[in-house]
Amino acid sequence: MRKYALWFFRQMSAVRGRLLLRIIAGLLQVALGLWLVWLCRRFIDVVIWRGNVLRETIVLFSVIALLIALRQLVFYLSGITEVILQNDMRSRLFRFVLGRKLYAVKHQAEAGPGKPASDMLSGDISQRLERDLSSASSVVTDILPTIVVTLVQLFGAFFLMRSIDSILAWSLLVLTPVVAVCAKYLGSRLKKMTLAIREEESSIQMMIQETVEHELTIKTLQAESTVSGRVGSMQQRLHHLVRRRIRFTLISRLLLAFTFSYGYFGAFVYGAIQLKNGLITFGVMTAFLQLVGQIQSPIMSLLGMIPQLIHASASVDRLVEIENTEQEESLSQADASIPLQRACGIRLQDVSYSYPDERKKVVVSHFSYDFRPATSVAIVGETGCGKTTILRLLSSIIQPDSGRIVLYDALGKETEGTGMRSHIVYIEQGNTLMSGTIRDNLLLANPLATDEQLTEALHVACADFVFSLPAGMDTKIGEHATRLSGGQAQRIAIARSLLREGNILLLDEISSSLDAETEKLLFDRLFTSYADKTIICVTHRKEVADRCQEQIRL
Repeated sequence: MRKYALWFFRQMSAVRGRLLLRIIAGLLQVALGLWLVWLCRRFIDVVIWRGNVLRETIVLFSVIALLIALRQLVFYLSGITEVILQNDMRSRLFRFVLGRKLYAVKHQAEAGPGKPASDMLSGDISQRLERDLSSASSVVTDILPTIVVTLVQLFGAFFLMRSIDSILAWSLLVLTPVVAVCAKYLGSRLKKMTLAIREEESSIQMMIQETVEHELTIKTLQAESTVSGRVGSMQQRLHHLVRRRIRFTLISRLLLAFTFSYGYFGAFVYGAIQLKNGLITFGVMTAFLQLVGQIQSPIMSLLGMIPQLIHASASVDRLVEIENTEQEESLSQADASIPLQRACGIRLQDVSYSYPDERKKVVVSHFSYDFRPATSVAIVGETGCGKTTILRLLSSIIQPDSGRIVLYDALGKETEGTGMRSHIVYIEQGNTLMSGTIRDNLLLANPLATDEQLTEALHVACADFVFSLPAGMDTKIGEHATRLSGGQAQRIAIARSLLREGNILLLDEISSSLDAETEKLLFDRLFTSYADKTIICVTHRKEVADRCQEQIRL
């Protein structure tokens, strides 16, 4: 419980002022509500018989109007606070997602409960940043302020009731600890059920997202019925889990409803007997019934929040897993002492690396090589021999298990780790474009690039076809560039990377979707335009490898 309280307290930093206003408005609402009970009792017992009815009616009308206004203020503050908090939490968690180390698996003891960070697929992360985040933020913006206000309302109504009839007040309040014990038992079971539901929801989200992303593959394989069947089976499991939780919740709600409904009925009968015996007035009887509602309503509200808190605790566990992902060294901490304009080389010294899966297969073993400044080197070899892994090591996307990778310049200055990335231009194979316009994609690499720079990059990448499109660089390309051919999308992706100011070009099978003539023209322009830079390319094409000054065969 303490860890959840601390976690929620940290989330409040962006909205503490608004939360305080929300609580103050709620407390004023409670005070006016209790005052209204007292005014109604006085109005019935005193004012109607010998008071100024018009004046008291105006007072009652004003109090009711203030209550209505305060309810709207609470609603407004809750809505504004929620969107501010959700944006703040989503931005912070999104930075964790973007800053996590790729291909890094923590041991379960380090990663905490649930899935290790590397097991989170894109659909699962989306689910956590939407459904789980919404559930957790509602605790801060709605449930916690409501608990404070509701407790004040409960005790305020109790003390006001006690001033009228202490026996009835204590008999109503004594139900609270009994219900609290039941709630603790219900809570542990509800949390397990909620965690299972959240995991199943994430699985469905992942399945749907991957199906949409690979829709063309699904259609060509005629696997629509297979995929639909899998989603249907997953939804059946979710349906079973939700029904189980609903049945469990229904029983608990039924017991509580009987308890409080008959409690209200008992108060009504007790008040009627007192009224018949002349021990109370009709105004006191009215106050009885109002205060019973003001005592039972907070208790019911608090009990209703227990399942929400349980659901939220399960969501917090899933969000904490994102926070616990192993993070890269921040670029602000990294050494970037070598100016970007200076030619650079990169040296691997006895480097070994294995992806952290269960097999621990060594992909790169004791590899050493000096990629000297302003040279071109081709890395060739069979599929799976570690060519792309070397590029990932060079770009500091992954870190070696042993050995050193050092970026250096002619003056002997060196840097390691993520500090090297600002000097690297990494061009991946295939279509890596995002939805939006061609210009939007290009500006990802350099938001300050001018139209002249964009045009030059497109020309070097043999993407001059862009200028013949009706909207030119402002053409919308859709998700995964569905409106372009594979070769066109690949060339725009190359142009995007060329807009970076790095001194070392890492080319990973960048011509795999191009015909021989376009490939030759592309490399002619690359080697001519970037003759002063270090070019390292992974290729299966002999023609490309022969153009390089050096070759490494793995």
